[in-house]
Amino acid sequence: MNEEKPKTKSGWRWLRRILIALAVLATLIAIFYTEEDWRGKRAWENCKRELEAKGEVLDWNKFIPPPVLDESNFFAAPKMQEWFVGRGGTELSRRLQNDKTTPVVGEDSKIKTEIDAKNYLAWSDQFEPDFELIREALKRPYARMDGDYSQPYEMPIPNFITVRALAQTLAQRAHCYLLLNQPDKALDELTLLNDSRRLLFGAPTGKPMTLVAAMINVAVTGLYVDTIANGFQKQAWQEPQVIALQEQLKSVSLPPFVCEAFRAEQVSLSHTAEIVEFSKIAMPEGLFSSPPKTFWLKMKSNLKSYGYNLLPRGWVYQNMAMYASLIQLPIDSFEPKDEVVSPKKIEDAMSILTTSLDHYSPFKMLAALGIPNFTKAMQTTAHHQTLVNEAQIACALERYQLANGNYPETLDALAPQFIAQIPHDIISGQPLHYRRTSDGKFLLYSVGWNETDDGGADLSQTKSGSIDYTKGDWVWKN
Repeated sequence: MNEEKPKTKSGWRWLRRILIALAVLATLIAIFYTEEDWRGKRAWENCKRELEAKGEVLDWNKFIPPPVLDESNFFAAPKMQEWFVGRGGTELSRRLQNDKTTPVVGEDSKIKTEIDAKNYLAWSDQFEPDFELIREALKRPYARMDGDYSQPYEMPIPNFITVRALAQTLAQRAHCYLLLNQPDKALDELTLLNDSRRLLFGAPTGKPMTLVAAMINVAVTGLYVDTIANGFQKQAWQEPQVIALQEQLKSVSLPPFVCEAFRAEQVSLSHTAEIVEFSKIAMPEGLFSSPPKTFWLKMKSNLKSYGYNLLPRGWVYQNMAMYASLIQLPIDSFEPKDEVVSPKKIEDAMSILTTSLDHYSPFKMLAALGIPNFTKAMQTTAHHQTLVNEAQIACALERYQLANGNYPETLDALAPQFIAQIPHDIISGQPLHYRRTSDGKFLLYSVGWNETDDGGADLSQTKSGSIDYTKGDWVWKN
């Protein structure tokens, strides 16, 4: 009996030491979390204060479109919410994407003869009632999708599959009418194509809710302008259509729209990180993907989820601050007042971003996940806006040629009779390059992304068939 008492006392002594050690550890952990939470919250508040001082709005509620009356809302018209909201294919997109649809216009189109054009139009005439519904809906001034906007990851989004399928079908129908020398009907199709972009604008706020919506708008605009150019190449447009197209083109302004989309992304992802578990954003099987199906994948996912959710809440705020600061780079690199896109500023901003993300930090996870290659986005945007500007000038040149029998010596001769204001080169801020050519046509081009006058050489087509907008000039094809 006497021999066991020292052992018992020793055991209690060790237990007490362990409990004290655990208490100290718990206290240190509590201090660590408290300190990191305070530091993170302060970093986010400082970031918000600096950005708001520059005029940025970081309140997600300010981006939510206010309710509008059904009779004024495009998406409240029959079929529009069903066709143009959500992810995946719709009844309309599946019909439009029948294998008879050829989404390529211009020189590479599969429709090259009048017989091909008549056959395609005969097949696609089945959609005329659908097109008429869309035309009627577009008479309404607003385009607010019905849904819950309070949480960005649950808000309704435009159905990009249907938007793209509609644009391709309308462009192809316009191409067919141009082949059949029916420019008035081609104009009708292009007008609907151009007007359909409005469902991406987010009226009444006029702010796109996502960068994807903005880039779909850029892509649809590119298809629209390509079809206009195709009509000029075929010498199919007549003066009434040229005047109408010129009027449509002058209202197209892509870079500010894309810049606003970056602002929306800046706020939406930051707000999402603040209100949901960080694991749902950081993990591939997060907010928008299907959950893992097998037991072991579920176990692995759960372990990763626990790991992310053990991070101090302050680290999430540090991530939000880092993300908001870095995505501000493409916003600051654009000069909307001057209507200039500076390749150097954008590439410098991308270089800063790349350097910032080169070294791992637990505070950079959100930025690494959420910031796209904005250089490519701005290249495409600037290129397509340049084509829009060149198309306006091409319309004015054609009207001048019809009135005078030849093209002018300089673009200055176009204003104000044939165009109110001549668009400048959005890359250089200087006038676009123009000269008459010996074959009775003209050469019109921008210096392009390399900011170098290559004499009107379009070098963007690569051997693989892809487009590299950094090569050569951006030339109007006439």
